[in-house]
Amino acid sequence: WDPELIKETASISAKEAAAQGLHITFSPMVDLVRDPRWGRVLESTGEDKTLNKHYARAFVEGYQGTDLKEDLTKLAACVKHFAGYGAPRGGRDYNSVDLNENTFREHYLPAYQEGIDAGAKLVMTAFNTIDNIPATGNKRLMREILRKEMKFNGVLISDWGAIGELVPHGVAQDNKQAAELALEAGVDIEMMSAAYSEHLVELVKADENLETLLDETVMNILVLKEELGLFDNPYRGADI
Repeated sequence: WDPELIKETASISAKEAAAQGLHITFSPMVDLVRDPRWGRVLESTGEDKTLNKHYARAFVEGYQGTDLKEDLTKLAACVKHFAGYGAPRGGRDYNSVDLNENTFREHYLPAYQEGIDAGAKLVMTAFNTIDNIPATGNKRLMREILRKEMKFNGVLISDWGAIGELVPHGVAQDNKQAAELALEAGVDIEMMSAAYSEHLVELVKADENLETLLDETVMNILVLKEELGLFDNPYRGADI
């Protein structure tokens, strides 16, 4: 119950990582966790929504500081995993999440909101489903709730291979369709799976509406690079 200590540890972590040339961190994980069978409990800040909120803000402020562009000891923070990742059925990782709207909004969303309000530059998608739709291809979750309601205007990045996993989820027949669903949901960066790199050009040539969405994702990434000062100093942090 010591947010100031959390903020200090995040600041130290940022300083050490930035010295190695890193620009962002995939933290904080602010998933509310109430099932001890879930193996990722050890990553979380617990089962209390109020504590989760305080820690979310402390982590973001510790990582990012007050001037991310000028302070080379800081990193861009990434709030994860959006959303409800800490409530899988049976405590089984990757499992579906079944939450009523009130519980979802009252207990699970506040920590993500606090991290966003603290200025987190990135949000990471979750592996799980919400309302039986995988988060990474969930347009309502990402565009309506995250972007419009929660006012997040930063970079949305997929979790490890999560776009490609829309195929085994059963909502996409192949990586091409998975890429289209993720782009429509507003995912800016794909981590690990190659659906974007292999299929975005083809998709955009076939549908000019997707080109508009692609422009949005590119702009979000360029804004983040500018906020990090990478256009002025491309080798930010890479210093003996």
